[in-house]
Amino acid sequence: MIEDLKTKSYVRQIMIIAIIFVAIIGMKYTSEILAPILLSIFIAIIIYPVLKWLMKKGLSYNQSVLVTLVGILVLGAGILAFLAFSLVQLVKQLPDLTITSGGILAQYGNEIIKFIVTNIPLENIAGLMAMGIFMLFAVIFLVYELPIIKVRLVNGLGADSPTLNKIFDLVQANITYFIIRAKVNFIYGIGVSAILFVFDINFAVLWGLLTFALGFIPYLGIIIAAIPPVLVAWAKYGIWGAIAMGGFFIIINTVAESYIFPRLTGKGLEMSVFVVFVSLFVWGWILGPTGFLIGVPLTLVVIKYLQNYDETRWLALLMGSEEEDTKERK
Repeated sequence: MIEDLKTKSYVRQIMIIAIIFVAIIGMKYTSEILAPILLSIFIAIIIYPVLKWLMKKGLSYNQSVLVTLVGILVLGAGILAFLAFSLVQLVKQLPDLTITSGGILAQYGNEIIKFIVTNIPLENIAGLMAMGIFMLFAVIFLVYELPIIKVRLVNGLGADSPTLNKIFDLVQANITYFIIRAKVNFIYGIGVSAILFVFDINFAVLWGLLTFALGFIPYLGIIIAAIPPVLVAWAKYGIWGAIAMGGFFIIINTVAESYIFPRLTGKGLEMSVFVVFVSLFVWGWILGPTGFLIGVPLTLVVIKYLQNYDETRWLALLMGSEEEDTKERK
């Protein structure tokens, strides 16, 4: 009898892990459709607290929804228009951007600029704009539907349902993560734009917006966002200008990831640094660029799923941080 129980537990463990792998394969093959949908869901979840805040301020539900949706539409349309204009101007100016200082480093720098210019998907800009418009309206509809979906879940599963409470806790954890991350990224996006504007770096606002967006990628995002401004500084001010610009981004990245973000959350990402780093590339492989942006919350979802079963709880603990391990021992 004991052997049978052990066998059943072992089989169940294999089945749970197999389900995860099957889900990953399915997500990989449907990534072109799934990636914008998942990103829209996460953006809608972030915006939902704005609707609740408006209701707390005395607006009715319909008024709060209207104000929120109009705000999303205006902000989203403004960002899309700005990106379209900036990309057109960027494509025009990039071919003329050349590092004139001598040396092998300058040759490498020009090769990087040439690579960027030749790999900008000009034919896909219209497609990117269309995808942006789709996501904009998907977010609008989701924000409108979220309160209704919440009521349906409560009516269907019951207000005291453990499953429902776990879902709400997970959603709240992701909301908290994204709101704090957005605040940190906004501060650094504004700071980057201001510094670049002072030093007359072309497209300062665009690089600030890029810093804000890529800041959602832990550890690597701001470094990636630094590449265009560093190249522009190199072309305008020489190698020392590039070094100074690179040093500036390294400093803000270190401060953001090691001091400000953990201080605001009261903890880190609740995952080991190795797991965070690997998860970015795994989700990037599955979902493309979107996977890098939402890889951390998706990994948190996987960890919460693994924690629900005795057979896979060890995997969740293995993926957690030292701080979480200390809590478990207590």
